[in-house]
Amino acid sequence: MAILEYNAFLPSNMRQQVFSLLVFILMSGCMVTAGCTGLLTSEGPLTRYVVSSNHTPMVVPSPSPVPFPATPALTIPETPEITLTPTEDPYSYNQIRVDPRADDAVEYRTFNFRYRTVDYSVRLPVNTSILHAANASSNKHMIIDSKEVGLFYQQMTDDPAMEPFYSDILREIRKQRYKGGQTLTDDEYLEFLVSFVQQIPYDNTTPGNPRYPIEVISDQKGDCDEKSILLTGLLSREGYDVGLLIFPTLNHATAGIRIHLVTNKPSFKVFSDLKRDYVYIETTTTRLIGFYDDMYGKAPMLIIVPVGKGTLLYGKVNYVMSIFYDIQTIRTNMKALEERAVAAHTLQQWDYDAYVSYVKTYNFVMSTNDRVAAMEEIRESELPHNSACMSCN
Repeated sequence: MAILEYNAFLPSNMRQQVFSLLVFILMSGCMVTAGCTGLLTSEGPLTRYVVSSNHTPMVVPSPSPVPFPATPALTIPETPEITLTPTEDPYSYNQIRVDPRADDAVEYRTFNFRYRTVDYSVRLPVNTSILHAANASSNKHMIIDSKEVGLFYQQMTDDPAMEPFYSDILREIRKQRYKGGQTLTDDEYLEFLVSFVQQIPYDNTTPGNPRYPIEVISDQKGDCDEKSILLTGLLSREGYDVGLLIFPTLNHATAGIRIHLVTNKPSFKVFSDLKRDYVYIETTTTRLIGFYDDMYGKAPMLIIVPVGKGTLLYGKVNYVMSIFYDIQTIRTNMKALEERAVAAHTLQQWDYDAYVSYVKTYNFVMSTNDRVAAMEEIRESELPHNSACMSCN
């Protein structure tokens, strides 16, 4: 009201100029308040020179400010919806998805190995559709907690995508069971399959998580856990009660076959989960079922992972226990003779002959997977002949 009263004393031409000036100041203030770009409303930014359709635009006398180019309204692009697929979860196992391609074919790998005194050769098919899917699996980069490694290996062994692969190679391997008109018993067929996997060359250069069984066959090599996963996969599908034995503190994994334990004092280590008793199967080299290096018999934090639903047990375990006991006796006698040689600086001829026989027998038994040959070697050694060193016991 003060401004209007003051303007009443001005001449009419001056009042018009003052009124125009006030309008100009008010518009400039709005522009500054809005950041000199636009006026923000609930509908978004508006061009600063837009006026209501209900009013007549005011005419600003010259000189008028040079208008800035109108700032276009900001358009925020629509954010696409992100959907996580199972393969994008680095902490969960994802079953292999096989997408056959037109250029996929069946390849073949030949394996030569010996079981007992017979040499075998098997030509195994490799379905490249499954192979490519295994190669590309996101599980190769999965982050595995040490407590979950057993479950991860079990899921690899039981992955449904591996079923056609196992069916294909077992069809060929079974033919060898009846080679020459003879049929291998269940225990012999178990030993036969163990021999096959043991003699696949050892290789531990794979980066990341283990190879799938089909990759082991395709590459014709594998490390301890890769060959153990392959072996338990074969044995479980042939009806054997098997499991994976995992030693986290030693970075080692191997296979185990269930046995029926008839004594509370076995001569070698039996690995138990309080429900099942397993004996050790070394997969990295040729060795008798049940034989193991000392460090595995004393290793803590063992993880036992049952594989499959097989029911067949290893029935020749008593023979192996007998061989193991004899080998421990031979080791004791060898050590006693070595101590005697150090103390006396020499050995009597009969002790020397016994020592040579022990070394020969020990090396043979520890490098074979033929229990029959191992028992024959022990019978022919100095051990049952009451040599001079029997007093070493």
